[in-house]
Amino acid sequence: MKKIAVRPANEVEITFNDRTMLATFNVKAMRYMMEALAEKNKTISDIPIEEFGAIVIYSGIKANDPDFTLEEANALALSINPADLEGIIHDYTESAGIMDQETEEAVSKKIMAQILMGLAKSKSRDC
Repeated sequence: MKKIAVRPANEVEITFNDRTMLATFNVKAMRYMMEALAEKNKTISDIPIEEFGAIVIYSGIKANDPDFTLEEANALALSINPADLEGIIHDYTESAGIMDQETEEAVSKKIMAQILMGLAKSKSRDC
């Protein structure tokens, strides 16, 4: 007899302004992600990190709220702190097991670059 140890899907509670949304990264969310990527005719590594983050947010929230749209997810992803967006992406990829180590490192590097660029811009404005 074969035994498979399973873990529950990761859930992330996203609190934004005056509302809280629950993103569940399960098989249903993975299906929404694959559909969104297929519509764009792109792979994960072909899109900017903020667009990938929006798709992750979209797929996780849509698993719980069928009325949630990709446009809402895009707006949310563009207003989230890059470190928080990285955390959401990490929870999704960990739960779904969709990224190999190399791709996950590339995503982390992109996010870190965005954080550093943001800090540099804010420091230049302060001067």
